[in-house]
Amino acid sequence: MAKVITFEQVNARAAAIDIGAEKVFVSSDGLNVRCYQTFTSDYHQLARDFKEEGIERVCMEATGVYWIALHEILEQAGFEVCLVNPKEVKQVKGRKTDPKDCRWIQKVFSAGLVRQSYVPAGKLKELRMMVREREDIISMGSTYVNKMQKCLELMNIKLTGILAQIHGASGIRVIEAIINGDRDPQQLLLLCDGRIIKHKSEQVLKALEGNYNESWLFLLEQNLYMWKIHQQHISVIDAKIEQLLGELQQDKPVITTDALPKPIRHHQPKVKNLHQKLLNIYGVNGNSISGINDYSLLRLLGEAGNDMSRFPTAKHFVSWCQLAPMFNQSGKMYRRVKVRNGNKAGQIFRGIAQGLLNSKYIAIGAFMRRIKAKKDSKIAIKAGARKLAEAFYNLLTKGTEYVERGVRKYEDLIKRKEKLFLEKLAKKHNMQLTSVT
Repeated sequence: MAKVITFEQVNARAAAIDIGAEKVFVSSDGLNVRCYQTFTSDYHQLARDFKEEGIERVCMEATGVYWIALHEILEQAGFEVCLVNPKEVKQVKGRKTDPKDCRWIQKVFSAGLVRQSYVPAGKLKELRMMVREREDIISMGSTYVNKMQKCLELMNIKLTGILAQIHGASGIRVIEAIINGDRDPQQLLLLCDGRIIKHKSEQVLKALEGNYNESWLFLLEQNLYMWKIHQQHISVIDAKIEQLLGELQQDKPVITTDALPKPIRHHQPKVKNLHQKLLNIYGVNGNSISGINDYSLLRLLGEAGNDMSRFPTAKHFVSWCQLAPMFNQSGKMYRRVKVRNGNKAGQIFRGIAQGLLNSKYIAIGAFMRRIKAKKDSKIAIKAGARKLAEAFYNLLTKGTEYVERGVRKYEDLIKRKEKLFLEKLAKKHNMQLTSVT
């Protein structure tokens, strides 16, 4: 008879669920498994069965979007639900079935060997959904911007290389005029912004001398129409985000600051008093961190929330963002680990760090360039993102605003460290350093 290996029990009265599209498999003791269908009535029956068995805690994998409905029903029924990353409860290859997965999850959860994923509650959950939906709509709308660029290039209209973005105010006015039949470059130039007329008038006039074609004009019109629909959808989402932010800032003190909000260059949310709302919700001015503006703070609020109490230290938060340095050692052998993309919050910090990589005035930019010279850009961006995540954590937990000292201060600090190292090395070898003037 096979020997049953038991674990030390940390979570008593715990059950586990393996979730699929059509069925869920449930185990309350790590041995017996029962099956339920995925209809709402079956989920409510599952909750009643758990109540009868005296179950208090439930563990489940984050499988696609199938877990969300069951997670909410179990939470409403009063259970403590633990959502885990499937990678952390994966079984040995070749021995995978849904009942076996269910038993294994129950055992490792009872033994306290899994980490709970962060699932925002209440209005923060709704805000995360709205912000992610907004990002998806922006991504889908960019498809039609690319198609408009293609139509213009096929007619040899070179606006793409002249204007910063053809879906800006000037570009859209010119495209609409072209669709309406205006072919005169001089008239089209007058539709552009005054700065474009002042500095790029000759280039724009040459770019607008195209080989017009009715079929490409038709496709240009259709893609412009679809892009405008996506912009309207974004406005509707922004209205919902404004409502949620208003509810989240209720009963919170009004925070005042003399610092002005940073400009948002791309995809600015149409939310009234966005800066003040975020200031009240966070309780501190997040704009003090290099590269972070109100749109970044809005996205981080949806992904990480504004309560850092679940992270004991900044290192725990950095690790959760998957921005901690990877270390893999076996004996005396050190293995290089592939840089992971990180979770959504980590990706936001990476995007901010990438924008600061070539900055001439910000210390984090100089820090990343120094690492890039030794290793590569991916590792440098990850290191910069880690610095930003630590500053964000310290801002929310200690109220310590990030102070940007500039590239020159950072370079002076590196020189002092190098000088101290050389002095220590010279002392070790009974040598003396002399400065060259």
